[in-house]
Amino acid sequence: MIGFRRFSIPITILPQIWDLLSSLSALQSSGKAWCRPGQKAIFSRGSTWGIAEAVRTLLKSRNKNRGIVFLPDYFCNHALIPLRLQQVQLVFYPITENLNPDWSLLNDLVSQYGSPDMFILVHYFGFPAEITKVIQFCRQVGAELLEDAAHVLIPFGDIGKHSWGTVFSPYKLLPVPKIGILVTSENREIIHETYDKKKRVDINTWKWIGKRLLQSFLTHYKISWRSQKVIPFELDTEARFEENSPVNILSLQLLKILESKLESYKTTRRMYYKNVEEQILSINNDVASPLFPSLPEGVCPYLFPIRLDQNIIEYVYYRLNAVGIPAQMWPALPAEVKEKPFGHKIAIKLRESILTIPIHQSLTKHHIECIVSNLRDAIRESLQTK
Repeated sequence: MIGFRRFSIPITILPQIWDLLSSLSALQSSGKAWCRPGQKAIFSRGSTWGIAEAVRTLLKSRNKNRGIVFLPDYFCNHALIPLRLQQVQLVFYPITENLNPDWSLLNDLVSQYGSPDMFILVHYFGFPAEITKVIQFCRQVGAELLEDAAHVLIPFGDIGKHSWGTVFSPYKLLPVPKIGILVTSENREIIHETYDKKKRVDINTWKWIGKRLLQSFLTHYKISWRSQKVIPFELDTEARFEENSPVNILSLQLLKILESKLESYKTTRRMYYKNVEEQILSINNDVASPLFPSLPEGVCPYLFPIRLDQNIIEYVYYRLNAVGIPAQMWPALPAEVKEKPFGHKIAIKLRESILTIPIHQSLTKHHIECIVSNLRDAIRESLQTK
């Protein structure tokens, strides 16, 4: 097994010092890299607020004070906080093993709750969902389609082409402070929450820069900086809630600098994804497999999701984290889903059987070698102790 100092593999994407310096005199990003012709980009403090603003705008255009939103049951509960602040009924539709809507149940939900105003489709882990049936369904019931592309680097294929709007989360795939983008028609006026004037830079951005520079230094010299405490496997994790606020100028300048590197980032992530995939497939077993059967052209993977037998996933989770590999589970599911396990069996099963590992562009080839070596060993060890 390849040796590697504990806690020296970064889970976060680390900025280059030169990019930070260059951003001081750069233009601000307009978000056009995420737009199709005839579209515009609206920035917010994370895509969760973009979703909320999209729903608020749609309901106002329909002269409604209340609305119905259909969204997948395999969804991060924390991301729903801004949406829950509105007068909307959230209806969680079941998904299938391949992460697409379970069409055998959608019409029943319409009969039970009524036609949705907004239908949210998620492109999980950067892979495109099947959108043709969704478009037909939305036309049939009079709903607008909102694509959740928080795991997608930039639009490709049909992503963002046929929907009312699409939300992106650049900070999840790029070394920038928390930024969300809502892309919609350039003729549509989006209703924003009231907040102060955009600042050149704010205290949170300075903290982000300082923290990332320190992490870059420690990672470069292989100095331990991550906490040795591992989040308990059975614990549903929840991120800290942040109020919406304007994205500051420096963050948009840094985003502009990084836009020229998007293709190289995608190339690196695809290469690392294939390296991990090859190693998993080389293990002749029926307890571990990539979540997706292939890596389609154009896809920039967000993470590497592994489907593991529920008898071994806990062992693999602790085994990888013990040597400093930040393996993670999907965040907490919505309470409405957990309270009705019979109706959301697959979402709960996926939550309990998918492990993700980082493959971002801040990692080195040696990091990936360490990850795949320890992953392979962890799976084999788990089979021996099973």
